[in-house]
Amino acid sequence: MLALVVGGLGMTGVLYLLLNLWWPGWYLDWYYRRNNIKVANGIVNALSKGKFLIDIFEDFAKATPKKPFIIYNDEKLSYEYIDKKANQAGRAAMEIGIKPGSVVAIMMYNEPGIVWSYLGFMKVGYQIAFINFNLRAHSLSHSVKASGAKTLIIGEGDGLIEAVMDILPEIPDVTVYVRGKTGEEKPPSFISFDLVMSRMSTDHIDKSVRKHVLPFTPNVYIYTSGTTGLPKPAIVPHVRCLAAGCSFNVFGMTADDIIYEPLPMYHSAALLVGFGNTVTKGATMVLRDKFSATHFWEDCRKHDVTIIQYIGEVCRYLVAQPKSKLDGIHKIKYAFGNGLRQDIWAEFKNWFNIPKIIEFYGATECPIGLSNITNKLGACGRSSPYLRQFTPCAFVKFDLEAQAPLRNRNGFCVPIGPDEVGLMIVPLIEGKTSFQGYRGKKADSEKKLLYDVFQKGDKYFNTGDLLRVDKEYYVYFSDRVGDTFRWKGENVSTTEVSNILTDVDFIHDANVYGVLIPGTDGRAGMAALHLNDQSLTTLTPAMCASLSKHVTDVLPAYARPKFIRIQKELTMTSTFKQQKTSLVKEGFDVTTVTDPIFYLNPGTHTYLPLDHVVYTQIMAGKVPL
Repeated sequence: MLALVVGGLGMTGVLYLLLNLWWPGWYLDWYYRRNNIKVANGIVNALSKGKFLIDIFEDFAKATPKKPFIIYNDEKLSYEYIDKKANQAGRAAMEIGIKPGSVVAIMMYNEPGIVWSYLGFMKVGYQIAFINFNLRAHSLSHSVKASGAKTLIIGEGDGLIEAVMDILPEIPDVTVYVRGKTGEEKPPSFISFDLVMSRMSTDHIDKSVRKHVLPFTPNVYIYTSGTTGLPKPAIVPHVRCLAAGCSFNVFGMTADDIIYEPLPMYHSAALLVGFGNTVTKGATMVLRDKFSATHFWEDCRKHDVTIIQYIGEVCRYLVAQPKSKLDGIHKIKYAFGNGLRQDIWAEFKNWFNIPKIIEFYGATECPIGLSNITNKLGACGRSSPYLRQFTPCAFVKFDLEAQAPLRNRNGFCVPIGPDEVGLMIVPLIEGKTSFQGYRGKKADSEKKLLYDVFQKGDKYFNTGDLLRVDKEYYVYFSDRVGDTFRWKGENVSTTEVSNILTDVDFIHDANVYGVLIPGTDGRAGMAALHLNDQSLTTLTPAMCASLSKHVTDVLPAYARPKFIRIQKELTMTSTFKQQKTSLVKEGFDVTTVTDPIFYLNPGTHTYLPLDHVVYTQIMAGKVPL
């Protein structure tokens, strides 16, 4: 008997060794696949019952009516309360004449109103465009017009009414409603949405009102700068919202969990992932109007938060706060997000006592997503040949000079090797992966596609992101390509910023790009300017003041160029495109660049000459750009 046991153990050991030789990393593949199946099962289970996010929410509103759904400013709002407000919001929208299937644009800060507005509009089958509340001037009017909405509802908060007032001549066919303001508090031309809501019944809205809604019917439009031009509304259908709402299945989120959400709800991270998973689990979300590093852990302790969401800058701000003995005291089990840099990963995890960090890779319009569920430091996912059968993607060599995938002599893309950086692309396979594109111009969607990638006739989605894949198939984010860079958790379109800069009367042309600053996430905006008056070799104080005022008035803080470089002539490629590669490499290094460079002083918000002293301070992290 003993011999049989020993023999069996020996055979098991041999099989284990053979399996490792034949399929290295099989156990990781199995673990990832098992957890991804949990996500897939959540989606399939809901769709098999004909349920989308709003149906799941209504089920929980009936099953757990008194349970807190949203905690805002320490006020606990139950599932029942939010459901009744959503019923009123949906009826109010129909009362003012919005037809089922229409687009409604909403521009609100994080507040309960954005939650019940979204839910209420889903109840009656609307498509909802979430407008970035940081936008101003032409960027804002463009976003409203691109949505196709004839109704814009703005919420409470400083600056929103003024911002919309400024663009009214550009959106003459859009009716503006205001939530949270009545009577003398709002402009006479704006209508109080609250007043209409107050007259509506809180009773359940019959599902037949939204009978036209199918899995691939657009649910929301999330704006992304993509790789070119002004913000574009990415189409997110109901099935994608459901899939995002099942993503926390990878780590077993339950109804007992409490999510802390300080990220803006106009972003897919907060809306689709944070809010979506709260709905599908029947959980609770602590909603904060905006991120605050000083109140972050205090809020988490006060509300027994178990899951936090982050972007890279959030973690860096938290690490930079004065240390406290209470920092590691909380009930958090998981931190979920993207953009956490390796240089602070371990410090963030260890100092704040975070058991597990789930770093992910994804984009609003990307057909797939990746996630790092094994605490692998710095990784945003894992993509082995086995896992690519279920989550298909490829990584190809990228020509930085041409800003396009490198092609071989046969015209096909070239896969990267281990530990190389390449462009991530996703095959578009019928019934498996799809790209819904952007609302509006077909050309905008077409720019995200690659054809004849590995063979004639194939088609791939271009993520516009460079990533590195190591020998264990872990994936690490490297950078963005094209006309977009990321700063402060936001995508910045260089084309849009260039167009805004050239509105200034003394600027002939502007070449905008992102530059690295030690100790920060993403790339800070920098612009090389060519002046109209060619006799000028630098900016005068008056020009600095004028330029500073212009970017402050028109651009959100994250999109304002932090550095300005004055060039006699802008450098061009052989195909007469603006040359960025050498400028990006040179950055704002005044020790090597002979052109005048200015920086946006964080105290005065004006452009000042950058000298060696300030340059050294910026490189040492002493100037908070």
